[in-house]
Amino acid sequence: MTENAERDAIDGAHVLASLLEALAAWPDFEHRTRLSIEQEQNLTPQEAKARQDASITAVRSVADLREVQGQIRALGQLRYEPAVPTLAGLWQHCPVHPVEVDAAHALFGIGNAEARDVLRQGIHDHEHLGRFMALKVMFSNEGTAWDNVGHLFADECLASASGWAAAAEALGFLSPGMFSGSDPVWQPYELPDLLSQDRRWLDLCIRLRDHRILGRPARDALKYTDPAVTGPALDAARAARASRASRPQSDVRELRSGDLVARYESGDHRAVWSELGAVAHLDDAWRAEAEQVAALTMERVRRNAVNLAEALIARGWPVTLEKALPGPDPDVEDRLRELEQITGSAVPPALAAFWRVVGTIDLVPRDSWGEPFPPGVPEQLAVADPLEIIDLDTAWFSVDEWQDESGELHPELAGPLEVTIAADYLHKADISGGAPYSVWLPDAGADPLVRDEPHGLTFTDYLREAFAGKGFLHLDHQEEWMAHGLTRDRLAQLTGWLASVEYEHIDF
Repeated sequence: MTENAERDAIDGAHVLASLLEALAAWPDFEHRTRLSIEQEQNLTPQEAKARQDASITAVRSVADLREVQGQIRALGQLRYEPAVPTLAGLWQHCPVHPVEVDAAHALFGIGNAEARDVLRQGIHDHEHLGRFMALKVMFSNEGTAWDNVGHLFADECLASASGWAAAAEALGFLSPGMFSGSDPVWQPYELPDLLSQDRRWLDLCIRLRDHRILGRPARDALKYTDPAVTGPALDAARAARASRASRPQSDVRELRSGDLVARYESGDHRAVWSELGAVAHLDDAWRAEAEQVAALTMERVRRNAVNLAEALIARGWPVTLEKALPGPDPDVEDRLRELEQITGSAVPPALAAFWRVVGTIDLVPRDSWGEPFPPGVPEQLAVADPLEIIDLDTAWFSVDEWQDESGELHPELAGPLEVTIAADYLHKADISGGAPYSVWLPDAGADPLVRDEPHGLTFTDYLREAFAGKGFLHLDHQEEWMAHGLTRDRLAQLTGWLASVEYEHIDF
């Protein structure tokens, strides 16, 4: 053992003894169990709040937190291996979040097999740090990155939300994590040349470029790889896509003109839309039929919207009929044609018909932000996701942004055009929230999926869900509201008010 190593060992032993002495004086906290994404999602609102409260209480209960953090960091810097069991226990069970974080980084700094194995176990953790530290270990292990990480993209690993999260974050290591001005800045743990060095990563990212979850990080990795490497591979992928699109669909039945329209008019509404939704690529005959069905559907949606808006306003909901239903935009046909030219495909009939027939539905009480609601109207409904679908002219900003961002990219890297159709439920309540609800174009089907919205419904089914909830899509979160302070009396007032809203509902 060298002199420096001996001194580090003595220092490490002293620091570890001091840390153990400090921890022995801490309150007897309940161990914090690490959860997977699925386990965290299965917590009741009360359990999730209790878990959060316990962490906050733990942080506030310790007076020597900074001293303990310094000791943990010192053990990592000294790479003192006898400290690994203590640090592992803190990482896995300590409810004091800053200590948990420092323990993870100290384990990585020590870097022996035991420490790395502890961190690797966090790959399916519901918290980002657990997945991040596991991936730092996996990408820096001996052997190739593909051998260590590639298994995360196997079908069996992608069969759960935890698997998707781990795979998405693994792809995130292949692109820059931050920018200085417009210039990418690569962090030490990121891998800017991996796609150029290993064809397996290049093929993976090309295969995933349009994936609903992994597409964005896959495209980001491709964007920052040498175009001399990605260009030929993307050209080949584009040619293969065109070849597939030109093949006839063998699993689509022959359609008799007017058949679906007649069935829809006779009341077979949901079955007709289910059959339309099963056709991934509408040919001319199917598109013509879908457009007629969509026009009939959105006329019924318009009548429902008028009936519901009038009923809500009559009970005091703070919107006006003029703002809630201003009607179709006069330039909608020009916008639809322009959108088809931009994306190379007609807008899905359900969405195009909505913009033509209804235009906009806006039940969001924006004029009441910061003001008291009318007497008797439950203010909690402001965060119950009131229905909003914006018209195409208002949504055009998302088209402009997509064109600006994708103008210099290879066509296969532009990604889907994410057309915003509504704010998320928190922004609707004037609270900072998440991504807006959107549809992705091009979409060769009849009824696009509403993205970044928790129900995972097609556009037509999303409207059905909204009207079934009398204009509110977040009514299934009442337990969460109660966990955060809504009393049973207030909840009874809310449900009673909703029950008092009566309107003529027309099935569609």
